Amino acid sequence: SPFKSSTTAILALNTFVYGARLFAYILAREQTVESKKKQFKDLDTKPRLQRIPLALGVSLLYAFMTSPALFALRGTVKAGSVFEKIQVFSTGVSVFGMILEAVADQHKYEVKRQSKDGDFAGPTTWSYKICRHPNYLGEILFWVGLFGAGSVSFGKSIVAWVGSVLGLSGILSIMLGASARLDKKQEEKYGGQASYDEWKKGVSYSVLPLLK
Repeated sequence: SPFKSSTTAILALNTFVYGARLFAYILAREQTVESKKKQFKDLDTKPRLQRIPLALGVSLLYAFMTSPALFALRGTVKAGSVFEKIQVFSTGVSVFGMILEAVADQHKYEVKRQSKDGDFAGPTTWSYKICRHPNYLGEILFWVGLFGAGSVSFGKSIVAWVGSVLGLSGILSIMLGASARLDKKQEEKYGGQASYDEWKKGVSYSVLPLLK
């Protein structure tokens, strides 16, 4: 069996579900949300050769990001050890992150699909009371958990450590940068609207407590 334990099996399944869910969500959003339709149409106008560097870069980043799961499947962790406890806990963090992101994405999708352009509609309830971008928080927790679960199997492998750290630092940079840009965009678009100002005042964290 390729699975060394039930924990690595859960980790592998969670990674698969994450990818399948994200693919389905982006496809549905592209087909049903007008602003996203326009965004993808604009992207399609670029010559294919110009898209190759971006495609290769994204592919390499995802290879780095998912490599901890592959090392977890290849490695063995002694039962009852501290490493096993770390792997179990980290896998739980990854599963929780995937679920949080899925719920927050779906919540935002349903609200935005029914909202009028220019008016702030939220979402402002459920996970959006935790922070302003719980979908980004879920994404971060998913990858941090995946890294933690796989890192106990890295050993002295320089390739494993360098590749995985590059992947994790890359996605963290992307998520934190995206949340900052979205905060600025929302402030410019909705600032002054009572519903937005009240929600933002009550939810002071953008993604993480240290990043307001």
